[in-house]
Amino acid sequence: MEIYLQTYGSRLRVKDGIYEVTVPDLSGANQHVKEQIPPHELARIMLQPGTSVSADALLLALEAQTDILILDKYGNPQGRLWSNKPSAAIQTWKKQLAISLSPQAIKFAREWIAEKLRHRLKFLQELKSYRYDDKFALLEKAEKGIAEQLHNLLHVPIGTDTKAATDRIRGHEGTAGRIYYQTLSQLLPKEYQFQGRSKRPAQDLFNAFLNYGLGILYRFVEKALHIAGINPYIGFMHHDGYKDQSMVFDYIEQYRIWVDKGVFRLFSKKIPTQALADLLPDKGLWLNEAGKRLARTTLQQALDSKRITHQDKTHSLDRYITAQAITFATVVRNFNAPTAFVQ
Repeated sequence: MEIYLQTYGSRLRVKDGIYEVTVPDLSGANQHVKEQIPPHELARIMLQPGTSVSADALLLALEAQTDILILDKYGNPQGRLWSNKPSAAIQTWKKQLAISLSPQAIKFAREWIAEKLRHRLKFLQELKSYRYDDKFALLEKAEKGIAEQLHNLLHVPIGTDTKAATDRIRGHEGTAGRIYYQTLSQLLPKEYQFQGRSKRPAQDLFNAFLNYGLGILYRFVEKALHIAGINPYIGFMHHDGYKDQSMVFDYIEQYRIWVDKGVFRLFSKKIPTQALADLLPDKGLWLNEAGKRLARTTLQQALDSKRITHQDKTHSLDRYITAQAITFATVVRNFNAPTAFVQ
């Protein structure tokens, strides 16, 4: 169970050894909502600006090694509070760093990329089910090409030369990506067709929506990793940097399909217009406020409505990502690292 304080004026206190959450009635009717939660049932506390927590509640959480995350007004993690005692998160970071220095890191990252390609193949199969003639043949060809790259990617030998393995994996991933996006473009109405993937800045409206949607997904993944105790700055394939959350870029690969689907369906319905984006001085496109609003509403609805069964429970996509991240953290903690990396 978790406590997520986000309503302005919400507060967390301790009463008789039990957490007490108060959510104020902002209508002025004094119908405040109060709930009591035993400490042993609580896994984490998340706090946004405008809320408060007592020192007694913080001490109780620290004693029970309950996660305490501080979020900004958008719900993005900004930090966490730690106990002076050893915690599972420290053990996770230690093992995560050990993996990042071993060939196992590339195996993890390769599987996430492979999962992305499997999702793309399944999406193309869905699109093929109600297309005929030239479009059907186009999808058949794309499936064959991506399946070949997936096979090659999974058979890249990973030994001590991790750079060579990484380069080969990236090569197969890139080839599969070009086939995939070229196919999606050809399936769209002519006014929306585009010349491959473009990021910063986008060179067309489709990529502008795709980039914004991936930004939304990025925040989901970042938050999930923080909750799970995974350090977002220790990556397995993307390079570590002072401000680069390289693990987020690695881990997000397996979930990108949900943004692809949402954007593709939006454009298939011919809803977006050029009025939703502004032309930048370097000829790139950037969504304006109206475009961001459409992208945010459409993609948030798609992500919220998606239901996935995991360990006999049905989750929304964001909760599924969090559940998977927690499972990943358990795998990391149980990793038998070589003694050369962990003393």
